[in-house]
Amino acid sequence: MKFYTYGDKCNPLIVMLPGSFCPAKTLRYLYSKLQSDFYVCVPEYNGHYAGSTFTSRQNEAREIVQYLLKENLTEINMIYGQSMGAEIGIELMHQLLQKGIHVGRAFFDGAPCIRFSKPYKAFMNMKFRKLIHMIRDKSADDVLQWKSLNAFTNGDTESLRPLIESLIDVAPYLTDESIKAETECCYTFDFPSFGEEDQKKMFFFYSKEEKAYKLCYKGLVQAYPNAVFKVVSGYGHMTYSVRHTEEYVQMLREILES
Repeated sequence: MKFYTYGDKCNPLIVMLPGSFCPAKTLRYLYSKLQSDFYVCVPEYNGHYAGSTFTSRQNEAREIVQYLLKENLTEINMIYGQSMGAEIGIELMHQLLQKGIHVGRAFFDGAPCIRFSKPYKAFMNMKFRKLIHMIRDKSADDVLQWKSLNAFTNGDTESLRPLIESLIDVAPYLTDESIKAETECCYTFDFPSFGEEDQKKMFFFYSKEEKAYKLCYKGLVQAYPNAVFKVVSGYGHMTYSVRHTEEYVQMLREILES
């Protein structure tokens, strides 16, 4: 795993985790607005660059813990995760707390926290593998014309242009093995246990229209009843943060300061 850091190391630390098949720079539109006041660490997942392979949510989180300990970063002010990065973020929070490392807040946007059957995961792996292979020789303009993106974005595909451009960059390095492992990571969530006080540190953000909300919201409320849930309407998966970046970053700042 590679790690990119931004800002002054003396400032409060935020660990930011991108979604599935997305490189670290996908989150540039957020960390560029936070690095003046925070020290931001953004991992590049295994499998997203030459000579590496993604294996599991647990292993990715473990490598992040090892890096933080090596760098003597033992005061984490916020863990931020998008989509699959939210699942890795929940696992990361669990591993850090087990080691007695303080985590102040955690913010998870569009977390697909659910367990699917083996046949469904096999079907999704096939779809993701086909998508990654198709995207390798395409431009962002080509991909944004795909009708299949409309349901994912609630008709707002242009908002995800930066994400699509980043995905095109990383696609050549994603092996079938990594694609299968990331699919497993997305759809085999095990809901790590947290006490009441640690649940209160967790913020989950969704739009009512996104599939992740429809499938996962009830399960998350049951697993983490003391967490904070913010649900908006009229947006696709992760598109709110792109369309309202300034407002979104301000929300993160307010949560960090609360």
